[in-house]
Amino acid sequence: MIVSFSGIDGSGKTTQINLLTDYCESHGIKYMKKWSKARGTPFIMFLKQFVRRDKKMEQAEKLEYREQIYNSGWKKKVLYVASLLDLCMYWGIYFRIVKHMCKLLILDRYIWDTYVEVSYEFGIDNLEKHFMWKLVKCCAVTPDVSILLVIPAEESLRRDLLKGEITTDDIAMKSAKTDMYMKLKDKGFWITCIESMTTVEYTHSEILSALNYK
Repeated sequence: MIVSFSGIDGSGKTTQINLLTDYCESHGIKYMKKWSKARGTPFIMFLKQFVRRDKKMEQAEKLEYREQIYNSGWKKKVLYVASLLDLCMYWGIYFRIVKHMCKLLILDRYIWDTYVEVSYEFGIDNLEKHFMWKLVKCCAVTPDVSILLVIPAEESLRRDLLKGEITTDDIAMKSAKTDMYMKLKDKGFWITCIESMTTVEYTHSEILSALNYK
């Protein structure tokens, strides 16, 4: 079985995934968990080691350096194409292999989280109409259970600040991303949607129910 966890930063994905893995370990369920996003797949990360020049920079300098890349048309396009092509291989080939190596494959972030991030990071409207995105969707393995954890933008920002996140989005960006998640939710892109402003324990029980583990 494949289960994916989605939601804006701070929605509780990591907490709930950790609770789920604890449950699997206590019940003898063999699992694997994978985190992925555009620009964060193994090949892209490997490639970055050779081309990026911000390794020894301070945080402010790194942010300025990355902003310069996104302001360069051809660099931005190369990064966009390479990132999505690597997702095709990672989600389409690698995930199909590893799902046969365990009873439960847990995906921390997946297709529609990447849709939201790519739309904003690369400044693309109507990404679903782009050929590269259609290719990614076609290649990606379909989860048996897809879960969206929902919290308000204000709560996402509050939790990020409590964790001391340096590169957190401001409230305007948080709100825009939350709105996009809600639009995707209304289109039915997740099987299970959970308001995770309740207790951690209640959300965990809802997830176990969605997986038929209760």
